[in-house]
Amino acid sequence: MDASVALVAGLLLAAALAAVHQWVLDSPLLELGEASWFPRGGDLSAAGAVVRGSVSAAVPVAATVLAAALVATAPFAVWVWGVVGLLAATVVLSPVLAVYRYDVRPPTPAEAAVVDALPDHGCEVLVVTDARDGPVNGYAIGGPFADVVGVSEFAFARLPPAQVASLVAHEVCHHGERHVLVRGAVSVAVLAAGAAAVTALFEGLTTAVLVVLVVTVAVERLAAYRVMRHLEYRADAAAVRRTSLDAVVSLLATLEEATVVDQASVPALLRVFSTHPSYAERVARVREQFAADAHGESAAAPTSR
Repeated sequence: MDASVALVAGLLLAAALAAVHQWVLDSPLLELGEASWFPRGGDLSAAGAVVRGSVSAAVPVAATVLAAALVATAPFAVWVWGVVGLLAATVVLSPVLAVYRYDVRPPTPAEAAVVDALPDHGCEVLVVTDARDGPVNGYAIGGPFADVVGVSEFAFARLPPAQVASLVAHEVCHHGERHVLVRGAVSVAVLAAGAAAVTALFEGLTTAVLVVLVVTVAVERLAAYRVMRHLEYRADAAAVRRTSLDAVVSLLATLEEATVVDQASVPALLRVFSTHPSYAERVARVREQFAADAHGESAAAPTSR
């Protein structure tokens, strides 16, 4: 079989597997009692954990196998684009597969009362139970095709309703603005630029090619992390608009208190690999944004005579 035909067939197969995976999620196959497509066991068994881990690793494993086949059989330019394309597909699909990392359950009546009192958000809210270290956190899970917000049971236990509302509003923004797709688009753009540079500058595999590919992946990671941090600021600003500045600031203060990491002592070089800004930076940004918005509204208001 011609190498280009094999590449197209492999990419079509990967796309078909991704489509089947999403169909399984959306179908009744994963229903548990009255649960919908989203796994809601509440008590994950060892067998269930193995199954979830296997499914969540399916795309990376398939991409690795196809990439190895391309390198071994396809011409240089074909396998470079093929490997980079498979890596991009893995990066884009990983957030979808992240649904399997959490064990969730429906809210209890007390938790449901808090959820029902929240501002209209258009997302399903579930309780994340499988984090054994007791984080106070929220999660945008199930995206980009199904909008589910996870709230840790520890957050329900520790946070007042106003802070829970801010937490949910933050995660709702991630879904509403399709931040998963934004992050994926940035990764695809960087990886495609790297593949174009390699195939334009080189005609075969050399040490320089390997260096350029490694640099491309490193740049993709740094760009993705930077975009993620920017999107966290956007989600915080959206939470302020949907709730209040005081609620968001107090939530971030609670999260900072709950974390075991002294974020101020983290070296700047390591912070570029973080998916989230520090809580202090996030508080400063929302205060600055709130002040700018308030000033803009004041300037736009008509003067009285």
